[in-house]
Amino acid sequence: MNRDKLWTTRAGERFREIFRYSRYMFNDHLLFVIIIGIGGGAYYYQNWVRTLTTDFPTPLVFSVIFAFLLAYGNIITFFKRPDQVFLLPLETKLQHYLRRSFLLTILWHTYTVGFALILLAPIFFQTEGDSRWFFLFVLLLLLLKVVNLVIRWYVDFETDRLSVIVDLLLRTVFNGLFVYFYLEKVFFLFGVLAVVFLIYGFYFYKKNYGKPLPWERLVDNEERRMSTFYRFANLFTDVPQLKNEVKRRKWLDFLFRNVRYSENGTYFYLLTRTFIRSGDYLGLFIRLTVIGTIFLIGMEGYIRLFVAILFMYLTGFQLWGLWKHHRSIVWTSLYPVDEREKDRSFVSLLARILIVQMILFVISLVAVGELVQGIELFIVLSLFIYLFVYLYTKNQLEKWRS
Repeated sequence: MNRDKLWTTRAGERFREIFRYSRYMFNDHLLFVIIIGIGGGAYYYQNWVRTLTTDFPTPLVFSVIFAFLLAYGNIITFFKRPDQVFLLPLETKLQHYLRRSFLLTILWHTYTVGFALILLAPIFFQTEGDSRWFFLFVLLLLLLKVVNLVIRWYVDFETDRLSVIVDLLLRTVFNGLFVYFYLEKVFFLFGVLAVVFLIYGFYFYKKNYGKPLPWERLVDNEERRMSTFYRFANLFTDVPQLKNEVKRRKWLDFLFRNVRYSENGTYFYLLTRTFIRSGDYLGLFIRLTVIGTIFLIGMEGYIRLFVAILFMYLTGFQLWGLWKHHRSIVWTSLYPVDEREKDRSFVSLLARILIVQMILFVISLVAVGELVQGIELFIVLSLFIYLFVYLYTKNQLEKWRS
């Protein structure tokens, strides 16, 4: 197989795999929720932007957002674990393969940066007003993204993981300062920073150019990238390729004190530990809760009720993956636990998780002086939890089992 055909084959396999799982992920009811969420969010966002004045800290907000967006990402190589052996003799002949990978990566990240720009453009035009600066800003961001990807490529040649982490932090700071100085029109500091950034990138280029490919690092990057996709896809369908990661999290052991270790509580005990220690369930819950809380505090009126319901739906919907988590493991079938008892354990845990999230949402409103709306939110979300958990989820479990 020649090099061009190898890249085309690998890219085709990856795209077909993503498309295959996407058909399960973006089904009718999820698309309905997404469309409703986008419509409601766009309406509120439009009204909110109209209230902004020139005093709004656009440079600071943009610098924080794009600092992370520009620093994040590495080259998509499609490398697999066996390539460390079988492609090693061809390493010096993979330049064209890697150029195509780099071009694809640029196109993908151009899309992500462009999407963020489309979302944030109304804020820029409302507070800054000058469209000429915006179009130059777009070119600056695209150029910065390319430079960030090039630097990350050469940093990946470093043998220690710490270098990658430090580089990510430094580039995040660089990117944030670039955006801030540009929007504040502090061009002298912008120019000084550009020189320092280029020297920083040239250091890694000079140090690592011509070295053998860091196969282990590149394969790890690919596996990590696909693992993120697989974890998301696993919420909708079984993914055989998914490698479950377990984290001890000893500091959360106090949460298990009231979990009964008995025959009837076997599956509840298992699912509780799975939620805390396995995969990204706990992280997903924390992220959605924090983001939802920020939205609730920043919004006004009854749109808060809609936002809270949306985030609780997303949390509950994605935690359905807990029910499937142990289905492919044979030894859990040996438990002397009735199937309906397993369902009750899952439903009970899901209800408790959503109740905790509801309490945090209500507390956030009460803390900012919205006592009445906090009470209203408590009533509405209590009704939502009952409908979602004890009607919708139980019905869904029956469908999966049949």
